[in-house]
Order: sequence, then C-alpha cells, then structure tokens
Amino acid sequence: MTKDKEKKPNDEVIICTDDAGMQLYLSEKAANRLSWILTGIMVVLSLPVIILAFMSI
Repeated sequence: MTKDKEKKPNDEVIICTDDAGMQLYLSEKAANRLSWILTGIMVVLSLPVIILAFMSI
C-alpha cells in the first residue's frame, strides 16, 4: 500500500506594500482575523459617541 500525501489547501497570500518599501505578508485567514479585530476596535471607539447621541434625545 502506498501512502497518499496529505492534501493541504494552498493559502492565498495578501501582500501590502507602502512607499517606503515595507511589506506585510498575510495569509487570507490572518487578514480576515485582522479585519475583524480592527472592526471591533472601531466599534468600541465609536460606542461613546453613539451612547451620547441617544442620551441627548
């Protein structure tokens, strides 16, 4: 019997580059997690503004 190689899906790599030449390599999974973390931070930071808007009614 021959052993089949494990099938691993190839993760796509997202490359972000700025003008200074700094590069950031992220897998699709890592980029998705990072986007959710940044979204959560923005929600937490904007929450006081939303609360103040409802308190002033």
